[in-house]
Amino acid sequence: MGQGYSVVVGMTIAYTVSFFGLLLAYIVYQRNHNQDDLWRARPIGVSFFSAVYGYILPLLLLANAVLTLLIKSFKGWDFNRFIWTDSALVWPIAAGILMFWLIGKLFWRMKKGGYAAALAISLGVSLVLIYAAVTGMSRGDSDLYRLGSVITGLIWHLSWMSYFLRLDIRGLFLTRETLA
Repeated sequence: MGQGYSVVVGMTIAYTVSFFGLLLAYIVYQRNHNQDDLWRARPIGVSFFSAVYGYILPLLLLANAVLTLLIKSFKGWDFNRFIWTDSALVWPIAAGILMFWLIGKLFWRMKKGGYAAALAISLGVSLVLIYAAVTGMSRGDSDLYRLGSVITGLIWHLSWMSYFLRLDIRGLFLTRETLA
């Protein structure tokens, strides 16, 4: 499992980085060519975070729920394997709707509530990943591949949290809210 898992993690990282590059190119293109003033007022990092956490992840959660529904309709409703469990029909839809509303709508439009939600997501996921890393290391049952994946996710979310706490980003959300 070690070699196969490392290949899967490596390829996932490669495809994710390629996709993120494509997403950044699209955001910069829209920023330079779209007539909407919000595209120019919104920093590229804010657009990127909103696209990933407000539109792409909710779409993936919804796709998993639809796939779960299709698999359960063919395999039977008692089929509970992998990620296609009964809970995959309930929580992904609710989480996707909440993320779309808070990040995809409010954060995208640079509202104060969306900013608070982005900070809460970054902090919450960081705390969960810290807990996972510490418990995995203290029990000794975590292999280096999983530990590396958890620490990479932790670095990702801590970087976003520090980006959102910068004075210019925080001030941008407060002034946009008072101007609107």
